[in-house]
Amino acid sequence: MSGASIGQAEVPPLPRRTLDDTPNNLPRPLTSFIGREHELAEARRLLGDNRLLTLTGPGGSGKTRLCIRLAAEVAGDFPDGVYFVPLAPVREPGLVPSSIAQHIGLQDPRGRPLLEHLAAHLRERKLLIVLDNFEHLLAAGPVVVELLKGSRALRIVVSSRSSLRLSGEQECAVPPLALPGLQTTSPASIAACESVELFVERAAAATPGFAVDEKNAASIAQIVQRLDGLPLAIELAAARVKLLPPEAILTRLDHALGLLVGGSRDLPDRQQTLRSTISWSHELLSEGGRRLLATCSVFRGGASLEMIELVCKTAVDIGMPVLDGLQELVDQSLLRPAPTSGRPRYTMLETIREFAAERLAEMPEAVGIQESHAAAFLVLAEEARSPGTAADEKEWFDRLELEHNNVRAAIEWYCRESPADALRLAAAMSNFWSWRGHFTEGRERLRVLLELVADASPTRVRALNGAAWLAIDQGDHAEAATRLEESLALSRRLNYRAGEGMAIVYLARSSIASQRAAEAAPYVEDAIAMLREAQDGPGVALCFMYAGLVAQFTDQLEVACDCFAQCIRLSQELGIDSVAARVSQLLGIARLDLGELGAARAALEQGLPASLELGDRWVVPIGLGGFASLAARTGRPRQALRLAGAATAYSETNHFSIPPAMQAVIDRWLAPARKTVGAAAAKLFAEGRQMKVEEAVACALANEPEETWRPGPRRSLTRRELEVAALVARGLTNREIASQLYLSVRTVDVHVDHILTKLGFHTRTQLAAWAYEQDLCRKIRSP
Repeated sequence: MSGASIGQAEVPPLPRRTLDDTPNNLPRPLTSFIGREHELAEARRLLGDNRLLTLTGPGGSGKTRLCIRLAAEVAGDFPDGVYFVPLAPVREPGLVPSSIAQHIGLQDPRGRPLLEHLAAHLRERKLLIVLDNFEHLLAAGPVVVELLKGSRALRIVVSSRSSLRLSGEQECAVPPLALPGLQTTSPASIAACESVELFVERAAAATPGFAVDEKNAASIAQIVQRLDGLPLAIELAAARVKLLPPEAILTRLDHALGLLVGGSRDLPDRQQTLRSTISWSHELLSEGGRRLLATCSVFRGGASLEMIELVCKTAVDIGMPVLDGLQELVDQSLLRPAPTSGRPRYTMLETIREFAAERLAEMPEAVGIQESHAAAFLVLAEEARSPGTAADEKEWFDRLELEHNNVRAAIEWYCRESPADALRLAAAMSNFWSWRGHFTEGRERLRVLLELVADASPTRVRALNGAAWLAIDQGDHAEAATRLEESLALSRRLNYRAGEGMAIVYLARSSIASQRAAEAAPYVEDAIAMLREAQDGPGVALCFMYAGLVAQFTDQLEVACDCFAQCIRLSQELGIDSVAARVSQLLGIARLDLGELGAARAALEQGLPASLELGDRWVVPIGLGGFASLAARTGRPRQALRLAGAATAYSETNHFSIPPAMQAVIDRWLAPARKTVGAAAAKLFAEGRQMKVEEAVACALANEPEETWRPGPRRSLTRRELEVAALVARGLTNREIASQLYLSVRTVDVHVDHILTKLGFHTRTQLAAWAYEQDLCRKIRSP
């Protein structure tokens, strides 16, 4: 490629698609995968012939690791993605569709049942979904059937302790790891056995340099045989090497299993062995370590150090510093550090969590620990309830997303012990459920709790308002009206002005969404006065958004721009990034309609990437539609039609729709673009429909001349893209690039995706190699 100009390089033939080239969310295990060649080959064969493959085996047999490895190896066969859905923290079969949707990146729809929406989304996609730990959710089997019925290309792999007993299911038993033969005596032949290989690798992690030798070979062989080749049991035993040689482990193991197995006669032999191994590990802990292990079982889906310390501080004295206890549990392989970029976090295998939960039930502090856990997440939700109470709104949304399973556990516990607090927690979560698209779950939880708790209180008002907001999110204006009618009556009876004001704002929103903008005007005026009186700054900011929409949809564009500008100013002062990002895009459309193209672009550029970064997908079609109109008005009809196609496809996929009045503005400016390109218009629109949303946003932000956006790998890069490419070549992560260029991480993600698409590459390694060949690191000096 020497001599090629920047952006004009010849693209080498690409290798077969791999996991790195395939959209996926597969966990990256911290330890290597041992053995299982035969099982992997058999699972691949069965998956090729069957659309539903269930890997079955007892807890601790390695089903999850085998599923992940299988998915990684076949990723090249699934161009639309390979997705891992962990179901261990999920306790309600009804949450299985939302868990799948969440992990494949699909948002809850408006006006359509989630399962129907999910099936429609998967219909034409060649995609693999891994459902991990399904055994406690067998009642959700019809969900799996419904998804497979609706798609010919979808494949589903399930891990479960028992089969799902569904038509078309192919069961594949996951056996223990291979054991050394009775006649195997040499250290080399013993070390070659996969169960021994696992023991040695995990032991070496605890004691560097550990290996099989003449002295320990026979003991190690007997240890793995005694543990029936169960991977989890072997890992737990291997952790003891830090304190005991294999000979001593074997002696104690024989003694411990002989004593401990007696209490589990009703379990299969291998399950008895595993539970006994966990029991032995438990007995070897200090008293503080045991109490901490039991306490950690209250968490679902992982626990942050901060929350573990909080629960221990308020509910249980473990008799030692929490950090020391956590280190002990990690050293004994009973707890695992979770890879995070922020707060330290720990996870527990479900088999161990079940055992630890039994120990928790035996503790006199059990109720207090449960209550402390629930209270901690109630506080977390209420701190994030009102936009503007946190310094970084996205951080709070991300944190609630990470802790969603713990919040669910808290709601379930409160439902049994304190229903009024369950309603309080659900009301606090309604804002998060709306902005992050958990509409169906939020509405159902609030419905149940509003029926369960009849107290006339401000909490009920907030819950009614939250239920109404979520109903409007899904286009159910009749339900919203019922909720808001009760909210208004109760607010007035309680003289709760903030609650009354928000109910009136939501009435305005419902009217606007129902294309009755003029009717919303008096609602907005009343709400502004009421919320100012109640000193509810976030509520007032929201009112100005709807005041702007009323003005925009009644042809008062200057007034609309003033209202939107006031909303953005207030939102930025209060730290309500989500509202500021939404309204910036609405302002961009209004400025565009006024012919103020520079101001329109500035507003759209400010809003669209920020909304994507915050996870607010509702407004994305509006932003893309605005950029499409802007391209049409600045002599780029081809780009305009591609962006319009991308906006339409995104709206259809997520069941969002641009408000008709705004769509009319966009269509008005797209009409000349269609006329300019003539017969090619339909083809360009179809090309846009195939763009990923990140690529479409990058296309919009690039603001390039028309000719550089012809399809193909020979497109030149913008100055900003060259800067990003140079930093990728220097080995910086997207977060580090964002910090250096003063951009959001999401914007850098978009730029990198766009660069790869332009150059026809699939990996950062290819991009880095190209950048070094072009000498970008010398030519481009970033700030």
